[in-house]
Amino acid sequence: MISMTPEEARLYEAQLDIFERLIMRVEKLMAKFGRSATAADEYDFSVLADFWGHPQVKISICNLTLLHPHIVKRLQELVAEFPGWEIVYTVTLHDHLYDWPDMGLYIREHEVADGLQRQYFPKEFQGLEYEGSRRDIGGKV
Repeated sequence: MISMTPEEARLYEAQLDIFERLIMRVEKLMAKFGRSATAADEYDFSVLADFWGHPQVKISICNLTLLHPHIVKRLQELVAEFPGWEIVYTVTLHDHLYDWPDMGLYIREHEVADGLQRQYFPKEFQGLEYEGSRRDIGGKV
């Protein structure tokens, strides 16, 4: 185990508290749009419940309809309530775990860093655009 100073331990505990509150809110919001891995055998998304000491929540989606700009905007509004935090929104379709590259979005209060590689998507998803986004060329999610 890594030893921490009392200040480091206090900071870690404060971040862990924020993380736990944020994942509960994310899970509740996402449940409005799809099935959670915690609630169904067949699911549309999974929220990673492990805190690694970074101010981020990770969501894996396995249903492209969850890339709808309205859903991303709602996640952005939610994360804006937690300054300095971000949501890592990764595309992990079960049928394409090995033949599609890593891709997704970094959803932050002030921007959406877009690392989607739309050429892999069916036509109806290739034109997705996000307000306030920037393409994250070369970045991996």
